Amino acid sequence: MKTRHFPYLLLAALSIGLLGSCKISRFVFYNFADIKDYKKFPARTLHNDSLKFSFHVSAQQRTPANISATDGTGIPFDSYMEAHKTVAFLIIQNDTIKYEKYFKGYDKTSIVPSFSMAKSVTSILIGCAIADGLIKSTAEPVTAYLPELQKNGFEKVTIKHLLQMTSGIKFREGYVNPFSEVATFYYGTNLRKAIAKMTLKRGPGQQFEYVSGNTQLLGLVLERALKNKTVTQYLQEKL
Repeated sequence: MKTRHFPYLLLAALSIGLLGSCKISRFVFYNFADIKDYKKFPARTLHNDSLKFSFHVSAQQRTPANISATDGTGIPFDSYMEAHKTVAFLIIQNDTIKYEKYFKGYDKTSIVPSFSMAKSVTSILIGCAIADGLIKSTAEPVTAYLPELQKNGFEKVTIKHLLQMTSGIKFREGYVNPFSEVATFYYGTNLRKAIAKMTLKRGPGQQFEYVSGNTQLLGLVLERALKNKTVTQYLQEKL
C-alpha cells in the first residue's frame, strides 16, 4: 500500500462512516465533478429518433494552427488539447465537420456528461412549453409554479430572469466548498428540498451572474408545468 494516500482514504472512510449517505460523504467520496459522472447518478433513458441527421465530413481535414504561448512560441494544437485533458474536439462549419479528433482512448461512440449544455436544452424546452400553452410567458413569476419560494421573496423573480441569469439568487458556484449551494445541488439527494431553501442576495434584473441555480429552478418550473410527464419524455417528444 502506498502510505502517502492513507490520510485521504482515512478521511473518506471516516466521513462515510460518520455521515452515512449525506451530501458531505458523497462529496468526499466522489470529490470533484468529472467526465465519468454519468456513472454516479441515476438517469432516465432518452431514445433517439428513427430519423437521423448526419453532418457532412470534409474530405481534407486540417489540424488547426498552433496555439500561441505567452512566451511567443507555438504549441501544436493536438498537444495543447491533450495537455488540457480534452477527450474530444470538433470544428463544425455550415453542417460540415472540418476537424474531428479524440484523445485518451475516447471515440465518437464514447459517453460523456453534457454538463452545462443542459442549460441550453432546458431553455429550449421552456420555449416549447410556452408554445404549447403549458407556461403562459417568460414574464410569469416563478412562484406561479414554485409557490414554496414565496416565503423567500421570489414574487418578483420571473422565468425571464432565470433564462437571462439575472434572478439575483444566492448561489455559490464553487465545488471546492462542500457546504456551497452548487455542492448541495450536485451531490445532495433531495434537490426539491434544497430549492425550497433558496434565497436572494439582490433584487432581480439588476445584474447578470452565471450560476447553475437558475437552471435548476427552470428545471423544476418545467417539471411542474408538465405535470404528469417527465422532462425526459418532453425532451424526446420535442427534440
